[in-house]
Amino acid sequence: MYSLNKDRVDVFSSTTGHKSRACGSVRKRSVINVVHMVEALEIGGLERVVDTIATGLDKNRFHPSVWCLVRGGRIFDELKNKGIDVQILNMRSHRDVLFFANLCRKLRRERIHVLHTHGCTATTMGRLAGIFARTPVVLSHMHTTYWDCTRRQLFIEKFLSCFSDRILCCSQAVADLAGDREKIRADKLEVIYNGVDIDKFERNSQRRIADEKEIVIGCVASFAPHKGHKYLLDAAKSVIDTCSDKVKFVLVGEGALKGELEEQAERLGISSYIIFRETVTDISEIMSSVDIAVLPSSEREGLGLAIIEAMAAGKPVIATSLGGLPEVVEHGKNGLLVPPKDTASLAGAMLYMLNHREEAIQMGVEGRAIVKKKFSVQGMLEKIEDLYQGLLKRNNGAAEI
Repeated sequence: MYSLNKDRVDVFSSTTGHKSRACGSVRKRSVINVVHMVEALEIGGLERVVDTIATGLDKNRFHPSVWCLVRGGRIFDELKNKGIDVQILNMRSHRDVLFFANLCRKLRRERIHVLHTHGCTATTMGRLAGIFARTPVVLSHMHTTYWDCTRRQLFIEKFLSCFSDRILCCSQAVADLAGDREKIRADKLEVIYNGVDIDKFERNSQRRIADEKEIVIGCVASFAPHKGHKYLLDAAKSVIDTCSDKVKFVLVGEGALKGELEEQAERLGISSYIIFRETVTDISEIMSSVDIAVLPSSEREGLGLAIIEAMAAGKPVIATSLGGLPEVVEHGKNGLLVPPKDTASLAGAMLYMLNHREEAIQMGVEGRAIVKKKFSVQGMLEKIEDLYQGLLKRNNGAAEI
């Protein structure tokens, strides 16, 4: 019992007709040039955060660009359509010395004031380039907990952190791990929660993907082992066996495990109750069609952006109690927490919400209020803008931004 390519350009050619200021120094009242560096811009939590920051920065004070080291992706196209400067740099190897030298020159030539890196590849390459280019502010963004780091990776991260002005962490759990395991100094770490635009998630704009009498349980996550889909399907089997007449599941995502998960659903005899859908760039469309949101992460989770988005849509949520998820889900208030890899507890939580609909609906109301207070996009952007300006003022002495 449960209880409560045409976009590939010659990025290393000059874009200015005059000599640049050395080291990207900032003059009074100048616009701050910010580069977000990533490996690629497929659809995922990290990429959506980059999208949110790049499009949301105050354009009167900041000029954002996004540089993809290897390839673009669907969010690359979205950003381009929004008028954001996006580029693919065509890195072919981590050991390409000529590429690295050209990247350093590009940072200097384009007078980049702030280099903000995301993801392992971009963080390693970008921070090194920022050091050699003498970029005024270099910071990295940790979007997840690195449970499976090798000793070599930990050493590299600790070494490079010495040359970072700040390391942004999407949750306190990520910051704690960075300090405890990677031995990064506390004064280098800063927690800024991911934010969502709550106005995009209107509770009354319900779009059905199942029969009106059926409760839709949704999971938005990449089809990767650490997201725990196999435990969700096993738990779904128990739920369907108990109340097959009133439930449907929708799994939204992309990844190598999709075929394996479809086979698992077939093997369990529940494939007719499971809807697989590709990820869409407008997550609010998906969230409007579900009644309960689940994130069954089994190994790691930085914060759980999809859960925050579900809360913004006024949906009750169920998540595992690892990583930053307990910072989002207050057990019994806006959702339920279960141990990771615990199929029985996960099934019990879903059955509880199915059988206590009024309580579940109230959890959704509470969740939306929590997002407004703690996870708003406005709050996130204000903190990031203040951080950029504060670090630039510190690193450029008396220069005014």
